[in-house]
Amino acid sequence: MNNNERGPIEFTEIDLGGDAGEGMRIPARDPAAVTTSKSITFSMESREQAFAEEALGRADEAGEPAPFVPFMSYWATYQQMTEAQRKWYFYWRSEVRQGRYHRTDLSYIFIYVYELIHQVGWTDPREGYRLLDEIWTAYRDKFPRLDHYLKEWTADFVLIHELDIPLIHVTQRAGSLLSHELMDLELVRLFQDKPLQIPMELLLILSDYDVQDSRFYVEAGQEDLDYHIPRIVSLAAGYLREKESDQWKALFAPDIPPKTTERYLFHRAVYDARLYGRLLPVTTIPIRNHAPLRSWVTQIIRYTENKLREHRGFKGRLRGVEIAPSIERLVKLYLKRELTARQEDRPAIVIDSDRLASLQKDTEYVRSMLTVEEPGTTEEKDQETVASANKSSAVHSDTIGEGSISDLAVALHSEDSREPASVPETETRLELGSGQVLDTDVSSDQEPAPVPETDYSPELLADDDHAASTDSRPSESVEATNAGSAAWDTSGLDEEWVRFAEMLAPYQLEALRVLTGSIPNADLNQVADRHGTMPGLIIDEINDLAMETIGDLVIDGDRIAQEYMDCFENLKG
Repeated sequence: MNNNERGPIEFTEIDLGGDAGEGMRIPARDPAAVTTSKSITFSMESREQAFAEEALGRADEAGEPAPFVPFMSYWATYQQMTEAQRKWYFYWRSEVRQGRYHRTDLSYIFIYVYELIHQVGWTDPREGYRLLDEIWTAYRDKFPRLDHYLKEWTADFVLIHELDIPLIHVTQRAGSLLSHELMDLELVRLFQDKPLQIPMELLLILSDYDVQDSRFYVEAGQEDLDYHIPRIVSLAAGYLREKESDQWKALFAPDIPPKTTERYLFHRAVYDARLYGRLLPVTTIPIRNHAPLRSWVTQIIRYTENKLREHRGFKGRLRGVEIAPSIERLVKLYLKRELTARQEDRPAIVIDSDRLASLQKDTEYVRSMLTVEEPGTTEEKDQETVASANKSSAVHSDTIGEGSISDLAVALHSEDSREPASVPETETRLELGSGQVLDTDVSSDQEPAPVPETDYSPELLADDDHAASTDSRPSESVEATNAGSAAWDTSGLDEEWVRFAEMLAPYQLEALRVLTGSIPNADLNQVADRHGTMPGLIIDEINDLAMETIGDLVIDGDRIAQEYMDCFENLKG
């Protein structure tokens, strides 16, 4: 129904009655009572923005020497400091910029770090990273809390400025890991390195088995496991890259969709987000959760622990260990070589000068009892012997320590076991292998005889030393070893073998040649002696090059691996 159809509107009037009371009077305005208004200013600038602007304004401020004033504030800024504290801060900052790190409070350090974040004190980002690293290094022992904050802030700094600095350096400095997305980012980068080198702390986050909780690790095997596990994983990964590339890609470069995580920049720092933004998107592959890789790393760690348990005679073995036969053989070869080499690296003998003096006295006494001398001749011969020994010691002083340790041990053993009656009258010196001579008459007061300059030359000494060390070898072996060079005709070999041969140094070629001979141990010792190294180190170097090129070890123990003997048939010396 329309409003027009309702009819006319009627009003009702109601009279309440009664008298109207008096209303409230409004007083007249008094001009004298009027006061002037005060303007109030509101700032919309945040604490972080105010700090950033003041930091830029004080970037070049140099402080005069001032006394230290304690300062502690949760959100440290310039505004939180008193005038005395500001004087100390700018003096301390001037000293820090000169490389002098005085005792101070943590809050002063945080203000300095906040300045570096806001580009105060540097122009090149690499310089900024260096300054962050230096302040961290200088005060981390005094203030362990710095590790917690600076590891994340330094990582943010590296990411923002796209510095070519591995994040693993940050984690190793802090002694703890970064957030998950950064660990994924660093693992993906490490997997592209050749050879692969992953520290133990990162391998632990890739393993479903925590080896550090193992009783063997706690009681006996920590040093062995921490040393060998990263090397074995590197060796196995290098083998897969060269020999089983599909398997390597499935483990270390899987086809996994990338994941983007927004990282909160400089969390809990006084940071003006207008500079770099509040959030930084980090895109990476979540490799930590890749199940095949985690299983592969886990099994290698467990298998390595079992082998080391066996080597150390530790009771009990981990069950359910499954590993590919090729990797199992590789680990066995590695451990056999490494554990044997580490035992050989131990000092073979310790020379006790007091013991040598005692042996000398005993020898002189027995000799005097078994020989008939004219009166007065024994003393003269003794003096001749002492002078001769001292002269030889002086002549060979530059070469002591370069001879083979095994030769030294043999010489000392033969000296101790020699019959007293068979000691010649004039031979009162102890030969230390390779023609080196040690004067054993330490109690003699006889002055050494002067050595004429024409008595020797370094070239002659070298020849004499080499001849002395090889007199007991068969003549054909001496000739082969003395050749000093080797040539390898690789024309009939594959490309990777050619690359392997090109990377070998002359002494490594010579070592390979003697390893194909009839007495490899003795000849390899001579090669190592001539080049100032050790046989085990030469073998390690050759096998490392072999892994990089042909993808396998060519030396098994102390001999050429049987399956590769034919490849060295054209290696001649």
